[in-house]
Amino acid sequence: MGAWGPGNFENDVALDWLYDFGENDFRLIDRTLAGVAAMVEADELDADEASEVLAAAECVAAAAGFPPDNTPQELADWLAENSPIQVKPDYVEMARQAVARVLTRSELRELWLESGEYGVWETAVRNLQSRLNQIPQK
Repeated sequence: MGAWGPGNFENDVALDWLYDFGENDFRLIDRTLAGVAAMVEADELDADEASEVLAAAECVAAAAGFPPDNTPQELADWLAENSPIQVKPDYVEMARQAVARVLTRSELRELWLESGEYGVWETAVRNLQSRLNQIPQK
């Protein structure tokens, strides 16, 4: 049985992505978020893509100084090893757009709507959105 919870790192796809992030850092963020930025309006993210997007956006927020309350150990270790970190404004903007897409056009959103726990999941994603919006524009 895989991990499945409402937090942005509470599923196997996000945890696998985070493991790969430790080895690839911002190259993986770039690949993950740029793909979403290139999508046309009608495109919908599948559940795995949306989970990866949320993990990538969490890493952007954390690297910019706005980590989640329950930062996974892998991310905390990466932050400690790579501090201080200069996050490109492009990554912040891509993360903001990608998270908005997850909330409006994603299979993951649909799955949470069907689960009866949409409110808990939406709160976690909105918290991420809020932290991304706190990152100063440069």
